[in-house]
Amino acid sequence: MSNFLKKALGLFVEFEPNQPLQPGSAPARDALAQKFPLSSPKQAAAGITDEELDKFEQHFTSLFESSNLPGPDYFEFWRMMETLEAHVPDEKARIAAVFATLSIQGLSREKLLETATLYQAMVEKDRNEFLKAAEDKASREVEGRKKEITDMEKQIADHSSEIQRLSAEITKAQTGMKALQAQVAEQEQKITASRQGYDIACQAMITKIQTDIQKIQTSL
Repeated sequence: MSNFLKKALGLFVEFEPNQPLQPGSAPARDALAQKFPLSSPKQAAAGITDEELDKFEQHFTSLFESSNLPGPDYFEFWRMMETLEAHVPDEKARIAAVFATLSIQGLSREKLLETATLYQAMVEKDRNEFLKAAEDKASREVEGRKKEITDMEKQIADHSSEIQRLSAEITKAQTGMKALQAQVAEQEQKITASRQGYDIACQAMITKIQTDIQKIQTSL
C-alpha cells in the first residue's frame, strides 16, 4: 500500500480510510491535455488503484534515489520524516528532531531548502519527459489509426456510386473502420487514464515538496 504518495495526494483531496483514490490534474497545459482532458482532483472518478499508487511511489523513490545528492539533503530529510512519523506524530516536533539529527551530519537550513527545490525540479523534468512520451504514444497509437479511418471513409465515398459492384468492399471497409474506431477509443481511454494517474501523482509530489519547504521555512 502506498504511503507517502497517498499523503501527498491528501494535501488537496481528502480520502476516507480504504476509499479508492481519486485521479485528477492541474488545468490542461498542452496539446496532450486538450486531447485527453483531465478533471479536477475532487471531481475525478475512482481510477488510481493501490497497484498504480505503488507503481508511482516506486517510480518517484527510484527517481530520487538515482539522483540523490552527496551528503544529507532534502531526500534524507524526507525519508527520515516518514520513518519517524509513527514515533513522533507532531509534525513540527518531527521536523525539528530530524533537522537536528541531520545537521550533525552537515545539513544546513539553506541546503535543505536548496535541495528541496532541486528535487522539485527533478519531478517537473520527469513530468515533461512523461508528457513527451505520452504525446509520442498518442501519435503512434491514435493518429495513425485515425488516418486509416479517414482513408477508409474516402474509399467509401469514392465507391458509393458503384454500390452494386463495390458493396462487398464497402461492407469490408465499414467493418474495418468500426474495429479501428474501437481501437482508437480503447487507446485514448488508456492514455487518458495513464496521464490522469501520473499527473495527479506528480502534482501531489510537487505540492508536498512545496508544502515541506513552507513548513521548513516557518519551523526552522
